[in-house]
Amino acid sequence: MKQVDRYFYESMSKARAEGEPVAIYIKAIVGRVCVTIIDPFSGLPKDILLTGDPAHSDTDIEDITVTLWTEMGHEFFRRQNKVLIQRGYIAPYTVEIVEEISVNEIEDTEIIEALKKKYFATAALLKRFTSPVPVMRMLRLAQELNKPIGTISAIQKRLSELQRIEGEGE
Repeated sequence: MKQVDRYFYESMSKARAEGEPVAIYIKAIVGRVCVTIIDPFSGLPKDILLTGDPAHSDTDIEDITVTLWTEMGHEFFRRQNKVLIQRGYIAPYTVEIVEEISVNEIEDTEIIEALKKKYFATAALLKRFTSPVPVMRMLRLAQELNKPIGTISAIQKRLSELQRIEGEGE
């Protein structure tokens, strides 16, 4: 095996093992687009035909994208498909990762604000929680703020409910 082939194969294997591609390109037009890549297994140039409408949600993402796993493969792709990129037939594709904020992720200041409002704000916040951890924090803060016994008992009741539910799940 040539030194270049060995380097390419090793870098390809490492990139795939780490799980992060170097770049992803997407077909930006409705028509078919033929792009040239380096075959990850042979190290030779290979044409790939991208088909499908990128605007339709039912189009398989694999049919309209090219994933590049090495810097060498990315550079080769950019040079070989320079005209397609310049004309806008293909474009870099960035996957937006939307982080879902958990209802249990809350800062102490937000809890304190709810506790300073009327009881209904505290009760609404209590109903939102699905884990006993933020409820324990709320109980501690309510005790520090000397909230009425009714508020503290409601927090304790919700805490015991969530602890029971969590205990059954284990």
